[in-house]
Amino acid sequence: MDTLMVRQLREAEAPQASAVLLAAYRQIYPEGDTSEEGYLHHVADVGARLSQVPVLGCFLGEQLIGSVTLVLDEASEYAEGLQVGEAGIRMLGVDPKAQRHGAGRALVTACLDRARADQKHAVSLHTNVQMVQAQRLYERMGFVRVPERDLTLPQVKLLGYRRGLDG
Repeated sequence: MDTLMVRQLREAEAPQASAVLLAAYRQIYPEGDTSEEGYLHHVADVGARLSQVPVLGCFLGEQLIGSVTLVLDEASEYAEGLQVGEAGIRMLGVDPKAQRHGAGRALVTACLDRARADQKHAVSLHTNVQMVQAQRLYERMGFVRVPERDLTLPQVKLLGYRRGLDG
């Protein structure tokens, strides 16, 4: 039986990661919903992020089933309101066919481990109000809601979460 493995994505894997992210995000932004096409293009542009921030992939055997962007610098264009000493989790998605098998948890755990290694004191993230399963995962993993960090964008409300890192 194949086990889950999380590692830094390679440039050649960017198109596959883009497809996985689009499949995941299409669950809340269905095909034909053009209101968020610009955002979906941003989410799917894994290749552009790879040269600037860590992008991690979760693999089941050789198959890429999930991806997440980890922001370790509050000055990054991907920081989305990070404070000094915080890391940020962005654009996490798991192939819908592989959901509920631990890939999301594995990706978040890898982000927490990398943030600790980078001597960050907390990890922050935003999640779409519609992503109820993701919210449950984050809460089970010790993230707490930070309503003052919520973002309201055209067409979408994002909920702010934060988790302190001990040690």
